[in-house]
This record gives sequence, C-alpha cells and structure tokens, in this order.
Amino acid sequence: MSKQLWILCDQGKTGTLRQCESIAYPLADKMDSYVQSIAIKLPFWFRYLTPRLTRHMPKWLLPKTGLPDEKPALIIAAGRQALLLAAPFAKHIPTIVLLNPKCPLSYFSVVLPPQHDNVSSSRPHVIQTRGALHPHNTESFRCGENQKIENMYTVSILLGGDSRHHTYTKDDFSKIAAYLNEKAISYQGTSNIRFLVSPSRRTPAFGLAILAHHCQNIDLTIWNGEGENPYFNYLGVADEIMVTGDSISMLSEACYLGKPVLIWRLPIQNKRFLHFYETLKLYKHAVFHDEPKPNYFMPLRESERVLPEIISILKI
Repeated sequence: MSKQLWILCDQGKTGTLRQCESIAYPLADKMDSYVQSIAIKLPFWFRYLTPRLTRHMPKWLLPKTGLPDEKPALIIAAGRQALLLAAPFAKHIPTIVLLNPKCPLSYFSVVLPPQHDNVSSSRPHVIQTRGALHPHNTESFRCGENQKIENMYTVSILLGGDSRHHTYTKDDFSKIAAYLNEKAISYQGTSNIRFLVSPSRRTPAFGLAILAHHCQNIDLTIWNGEGENPYFNYLGVADEIMVTGDSISMLSEACYLGKPVLIWRLPIQNKRFLHFYETLKLYKHAVFHDEPKPNYFMPLRESERVLPEIISILKI
C-alpha cells in the first residue's frame, strides 16, 4: 500500500491549505502514511474546464503539475483548480473534498462542505461543517495561560481587513475605538480591564493608528507585527474575544475554546456570511457585539468532530 497522502490545494490559498492539513495529518498517522502537499497552479486554458470534463480525461492529457509518480493511498483536495485534478484520480483513489465542489458529490469518497453553503447532507458521505476546519487544539492556546493577571478582565480582539465582501473605512475603526472606550468605562469601579489587539496581514495601517490614537486612556496593546505573533497567547489569556465579522477562519478558531466570542458587526450582506453568523448564534458559539450574551458559550471543534466520521466512512 502507498505511504503517500496527497493534499491538492490551489496555490496561494493558505487558509484552505490549513483546513486540509487539519484532517490530513491525523489521518496520515492512523494510516502510517506521510503527507505530501502539492500546490496546484494549472495552465490558463485548463482552468476553464469543469470536474465533469476532467473526470473522464486520460492521465496523459492532464497538465504536468509536479505530482509524484507513486499513487497515493488517499487524496484530500480543496480549491477550484485542485478539484479539476482530483476528479479523475477520485475514480480509483479514495478522495476527500473540502468546501463546496460545485459538481456531483458522488465523484468523491467524502465531501466536507460548510453548512453556510447549503450543500445537501442527505448522503452519508457528505458531512456539513459549521465553521472552518483548523489544526489547533487546547495545547495550541495554552501558551497564554501563564500571562493571566489577577483581577484583570482581558478582551482579545482579532482584526481582519479588506476583502471582496467589505472595505474598511476610518469610520469602522472609529466605531471600534468608541466601543472599547465605552466598555472600559463600564468596568470602572468593579475590576480592571485590558484589550489585546491582534491584527491580520489585511488590516489597514490607518485603522491601527486610529485605535492607538483614540484609545490612549485605556489599557490597550496592539501587536506591531514584530517578533513572534502573539495570536495564540492572546486567545489563551482572553476572558472574552471579539472578532471582526469578515473572517470565517478567525471566528472559527476563536470559538474553539468555548469562551464568550463577540462578532463585530460589519455591513456584509453576503448570504454565506449571514448564514454562518446565524449558525454560530444558533449553537451558542458566538453573538454579535451589540447583542445580549447567552448564559454560556459552546466550543466549536469541527475537526475533532468530523475525523471519526471520515474514518468510519473510509473504513480506515
């Protein structure tokens, strides 16, 4: 039996690759295999095809993409280009597809679409996920525990950035700053409160400058991008987490711990995002920042949930 487990993922899709890795490495351990990640960048002309067409192509017609000669024991694929290659291999090799393949689900052994994509889960090999998969566990966030300060309430803030769904304005950050100042005032006389801000690569510099300027009178720390990223420390030490609503992956990671997670409301009208927010609220994983908090929050641990189901379907 082959010792290889392939990850086929569109080149440059770092977040998607991490979702693939979240299930690839545990499955490789169970199968006594090793993971071979292959970044897929197909010729321009080939990208116009569909999995329905490429599924029936002979191997010699497929683009040379640096695939190993040895056939893998299992394939995990995500991304439009990756699916064009995965479809023909899936006829002979067990194949797991993440996200919405937008082609017949019967092509693949296991399909893991997000619940907010409204892909039917009536077939036993289709497992809907409530949020983005990720490889983190409780150990990932434990690094922040020794940074807790007695009688200090810590709010960690995860900032996204410009995307096709929302472009940040100065007003967006002014509103966040006003909210943080108001929250700090509300804690006066009861306990101390501090804010730890973790920006992403997409966060505009002007936004961080606005927060720094308008929050000078409260205990606020903004990671300046130098040295080791304190992302996990900030989540581990947090009593409460606020995440801007433009990042499904950051929201999914924040919800892992079962701490209070507040979604910073942005004017995003994309149906997938709106469905995702409602799912988080329905299962008490998170609420919007301007809504009442539930009595408790439930952890969101989708990678751990789907792995046993995958193993059962594939009979590994």
